[in-house]
Amino acid sequence: MSKQLINLGNENAGNGDPLRIAFGKINSNFDELYATLSVSSLTELAQDYAATMLTTGTHSGITVSYNDSTNKLNLTVVIDGGTASTVF
Repeated sequence: MSKQLINLGNENAGNGDPLRIAFGKINSNFDELYATLSVSSLTELAQDYAATMLTTGTHSGITVSYNDSTNKLNLTVVIDGGTASTVF
């Protein structure tokens, strides 16, 4: 199936796709994504993107590492010279 576009029509003209048709197209597009990628790989992809956002950049007083094999984030926070570490 190719991507189904929603006809937005012209502003205030009422000539676009009705809501039922538009949401049917949205559901079909998502069904194809889930069938192609599988739910588990979408979850893995989301975790990888979230980990990249947290582990790159400069954070004051906190370090973040990500273990891809266990899908765990390790946050190490420096508080008054001491450290605390939490794994999510």
